[in-house]
Amino acid sequence: MSSTEPAFVSARPRLRIDGSTLPALGEAALALSVHLPASGMASAELRVINWLPGDSGAPDFAFQHLRLGSRLEILLGETGDSAVFSGDITALEERYGDGAPQLVILAEDALHKLARSRASRVFENQGLGEVVRAIAGEAGLQADVDVDAGSADWLQHNESHLAFLLRLLGPHGIPLRMQDGRLRARAEEADARPIRVDPAANAQRVRIVADLNRQPREVLATGHNLAADADANGSSSALAPSPSGRTAAATLAELGWDGRSPRPHPYPRSQAEADALARGAFRRDAQRFLHGEIVCTGTPELDAGRELELAGVSPRLAGRYRITECWHHFDNTQGLSTRLRVERPDWNP
Repeated sequence: MSSTEPAFVSARPRLRIDGSTLPALGEAALALSVHLPASGMASAELRVINWLPGDSGAPDFAFQHLRLGSRLEILLGETGDSAVFSGDITALEERYGDGAPQLVILAEDALHKLARSRASRVFENQGLGEVVRAIAGEAGLQADVDVDAGSADWLQHNESHLAFLLRLLGPHGIPLRMQDGRLRARAEEADARPIRVDPAANAQRVRIVADLNRQPREVLATGHNLAADADANGSSSALAPSPSGRTAAATLAELGWDGRSPRPHPYPRSQAEADALARGAFRRDAQRFLHGEIVCTGTPELDAGRELELAGVSPRLAGRYRITECWHHFDNTQGLSTRLRVERPDWNP
């Protein structure tokens, strides 16, 4: 594909409702948007023509059987049986007055169940990973958790379970999302099969900025352990594993620019928590040294949390990027496209 050709492919979505494939629903699709964040709830919006020939030959409402609460799975691309989105139908909208009647199906992944439950309680003397597992278990979800922040009391004050977990995990730089049917709460890992993206082949637009704004040379987390009557002082100034290129912290040091960044909130209550908060905050900021957006040919394999290999750009920008947010878009005139937000902690200037 040349760089002047449209970066779209014509590929109608394939759809399953409660485990049953509905070809007619895909054929009736006018537009589809799937939103996949690295942290938080995934969602989908599907708009279809709701007026097809009935058994008698006369037009009829086609999808009267769809129900709130049904399971919706969305498959994209010509092959493969892996859904890019799996969730529950949470809203149905009917539209009239612009041609044939239309039906809009809104769905959210299993995290919507955590957003519906609210509580005020204390998890006493528990590790943060234990808290995540306990809340996942209450919702009937399996959990994939790796969080090391020491033991403490964690107060949930009239918050939804989802808001509570996002609040606790965010300062540690730990994303929370549904992945492979499980609630995932762990730092991102290297992608064994990054997908190549190239403006001369499958990318329509690429915008990347190397940004020193709000980049730290060192993050400090200072608190106090009341039980031990001891200060808790954490600091972090490097990523592990260390990137091969030049980082924002290294660039700031070369420029002689200050970059000490004390973080007063959340207030660490132990040395382990102070270390974890400093490490997580530095990692979260440093990973965003390079960031931007990419629009490319519809690529169902791309997902939040995965990595891509960016080629066909200047040598200082070429390399691996983490996908922090992903949208798959389909409409019946332009086909399928994928929009990404990406980030990277280093470059080669």
